Amino acid sequence: MAQTTPNITGDILLDAGTNELEVLVFRLGSGHFGVNVAKVREVIRPSKTVHAPGQHASVIGMFNIRGSVIPVVDLAMHLGVDKRWGEGENAPEGRVIITEFNGIRTGFMVDTVDQIHRMSWQRVRPTPSVNFGGKHASADTLASTTGVIEMGDKLILMVDFESVADAILIEKRLHVDSVPNELGVDRASKRVILAEDSPFMRGLITKVFRNSGYAKLEVYPDGEAAWNAVKATIDGGDTATPIDAVISDIEMPRMDGLHLSSRIKGNAVTKGVPVVLFSSLVSDDNRKKGEQVGADVQIPKPELAEMVRLVDQIVSGRAPATRTVTSAAA
Repeated sequence: MAQTTPNITGDILLDAGTNELEVLVFRLGSGHFGVNVAKVREVIRPSKTVHAPGQHASVIGMFNIRGSVIPVVDLAMHLGVDKRWGEGENAPEGRVIITEFNGIRTGFMVDTVDQIHRMSWQRVRPTPSVNFGGKHASADTLASTTGVIEMGDKLILMVDFESVADAILIEKRLHVDSVPNELGVDRASKRVILAEDSPFMRGLITKVFRNSGYAKLEVYPDGEAAWNAVKATIDGGDTATPIDAVISDIEMPRMDGLHLSSRIKGNAVTKGVPVVLFSSLVSDDNRKKGEQVGADVQIPKPELAEMVRLVDQIVSGRAPATRTVTSAAA
């Protein structure tokens, strides 16, 4: 099995708080898509897969790569993308993009992989209802994207690989109805700000927090929208409702979670507001970046119940002694 993009994540190190990302651009049919390089382990040529009983309809099968058996998702099928190519174009051999979230590896079959572009998150706009591939984008396509980038005459849709993997492979782990209030926290009185770009994850997090009693949860689709809410509180002075905690994803359009944390901790009014980074990318490198920008706690998805318990500790003045929580048992 030939590897076409070796060590794709090992060659790119972005400084904390610079609000930058690397985008790997790929194609499905006539459409152009992108994924944050930080989420990619490697890109390989396709290999023979073996069907597994009870697998999701979008899963082609399983294959073995260096001793690890991973599922391969037909991404075009899952997104509802028309696979027809332009006139005179031959169907490509295909490539498999391998990702890893929370220790779970998944392969995604795409048509071609183009190149990597480095840019500011400011260039990634929230996903609108766009014209895609000569027709209106399907609901499945838009629901699984987190942003759009204009590159010349092309629109690059940023695919939420994590939500696709979650929906297919670990949905039962993600769904938590509510979390018992073991500390007796007055959850209804606490103002908590959430920044999460994935509609899938945003809905799950919102549901579990509100069902658990956090009635004042404010939900924003990216770091810039969350920062505007924080800044409005700063500008409001003594008349503003104080913020008890901020929960933020790391990779988001317009402003990422590291830059958001840096701004909150760099302001005299909000430097004491606890910031929780809630992401599948809490690796050693990203953990160091989170500490550099002052994040109080970092936790991997999809530990939603643990997230609620951590916020309970934070808003009641009993924040955990360690900055990083690696599992629900931590």
